[in-house]
Amino acid sequence: MTLLNHLNLDKVVVVGHDWGTRPASRIVLYQPERTLGLILLSIDYMVPRIFDLDQMIAISEAYCGYDSLGYWKFFDSDDAATIIENNLESFIDLIYASNTTLFKTHFTPTGKMRQWLINNHRIARATYMTENDYNILRQYLSEGMQPKLNWYRAIIANVDWEDEKNIDPTVRRQILFVRGKQVDVCRETSLTKQSSFTPNIEIIDFDTGHWLMEEQPKAINQVIEEWIKKIL
Repeated sequence: MTLLNHLNLDKVVVVGHDWGTRPASRIVLYQPERTLGLILLSIDYMVPRIFDLDQMIAISEAYCGYDSLGYWKFFDSDDAATIIENNLESFIDLIYASNTTLFKTHFTPTGKMRQWLINNHRIARATYMTENDYNILRQYLSEGMQPKLNWYRAIIANVDWEDEKNIDPTVRRQILFVRGKQVDVCRETSLTKQSSFTPNIEIIDFDTGHWLMEEQPKAINQVIEEWIKKIL
């Protein structure tokens, strides 16, 4: 809340995409009185709990029909950062592939991303990524991948559990969850399980991949603006 105090902001609507949804939701949990609402893009609310990766992989296979978290095992391995750094173009191609079906076949399943990178596969990137975007991203990733991968390692190691085990997990603010249905196809299971923790949630689907705010920025901004006006 130091930043809000510095900017003389009393209350804010918190927005997060992907990994950003976790700290965004924690702001609302820890300081609800400083927030007006929560907007989650692509990734739904992560309820504070002990995280068991093998268990989550098994659940995803059972309910979704495919292994949606196997890539975490690669990111948690000791050689992942080096492999990615040595095959950056292949890595960026896969993450921002124009063919979003690769998400389920070559990105998420256990062992598939490692195989893709070691073989240095290339694929057409999504058209929304400009050459300037690509150069900036490549420079950022080339500066070192391990710090980026530590987000995954931290969750797998449950480093936050001692801080979170006694917190009320219910989000007591209105939530807007915007997801890209081309890849976020198995969210209903998690949403059903966590519904008691998100009593005031509105879900809007877009025909996009994971990077929905890049694919349809005007439409996403319009939905967000209209939702904020509605809750205020």
